[in-house]
Amino acid sequence: MSEKKNPLGPTGLTVAANIKRLREEQRLTYVELSHTLSELGRPIPTLGLSRIESGQRRVDADDLMALASALGTAPNILLMPGGYDEEEATETTGSTQPVPLKSIYYFLEGMQTLDGRNSLDFAVHSLPDFMQIRRTIGRKRKSWNDPGQTWIYRAIETDGKVVQWRVSESVDSVLAREDDDEDD
Repeated sequence: MSEKKNPLGPTGLTVAANIKRLREEQRLTYVELSHTLSELGRPIPTLGLSRIESGQRRVDADDLMALASALGTAPNILLMPGGYDEEEATETTGSTQPVPLKSIYYFLEGMQTLDGRNSLDFAVHSLPDFMQIRRTIGRKRKSWNDPGQTWIYRAIETDGKVVQWRVSESVDSVLAREDDDEDD
C-alpha cells in the first residue's frame, strides 16, 4: 500500500487526540457522539469517528465546528495542543519550528502571529468587523456602555509599532478595564 500524498500533520493529530480525550472524559460512546452530530446536521458515522481519533480520517472545517459543538467546547480548543507548561514548544501546522504553547494559543485567539509577532495587519485581519474599534492612542471615546445594552469589544490600538489589545466592560462583569479612557 502506498503512503498518503498529504499525510495528517501535527495539527490534524492534535485535533484527533483532543476529540478522543474529550469524548472519553465525557464518557461518550461513538454511537452517542454520532447521534449528537446527526442531530446537529453534520452526521459522522461511528466508523468515521473511530478513524478520526486514530488519525486515518481528516476533520474538515465543518466537521471541526460540529464536533466542537457536540463536545461542548470551542473549535480553537480542538486545535490547541495539550500541556501545562506555556513555554513548552511543540510542532504545529504553519510553522517550520516548534512553537511555545502560549504562542499557539495567542495565535488561535487572533492576538499575535504564530511566530509571536504582534502587528496591526494581523490584528485587523483576525477579528470580525463587529469586534473591531480601530483607533489610535490619544483618541477618547464617550462610553462603551449604551443603556440597556452590553458592549464587549476588543479595541485595536497602535502607537505605530505595537498593537495593544483592550476589552471593554460589560454590564455583568469587567473583562479588562481601560482607566486611561475614562471621560474627562
